[in-house]
Amino acid sequence: MNPFTQHTQQQGVTYLEHLFFAAGIAWRLSCSVSVFTAHAIFPFIEIDKELDLEAMVDYLQERNKWIVNAAANEEGGSSMTAEA
Repeated sequence: MNPFTQHTQQQGVTYLEHLFFAAGIAWRLSCSVSVFTAHAIFPFIEIDKELDLEAMVDYLQERNKWIVNAAANEEGGSSMTAEA
């Protein structure tokens, strides 16, 4: 099986849906890491509520639910539309 599609088929998403899904998470985490690093060096820099730890946990749980639902929809035979 094609290594570019094996995992995505198991998850019930297309290659592009997976690309945008994973890249979106990577971007959000990179932004958060950058802000936390700046805050570590310069404690007076505030961490935006969108990038704080609680918001990051909520974001990752929401994205995990999306991918779990995609896999469940694939197993059930119904199609799904990406929101990413």
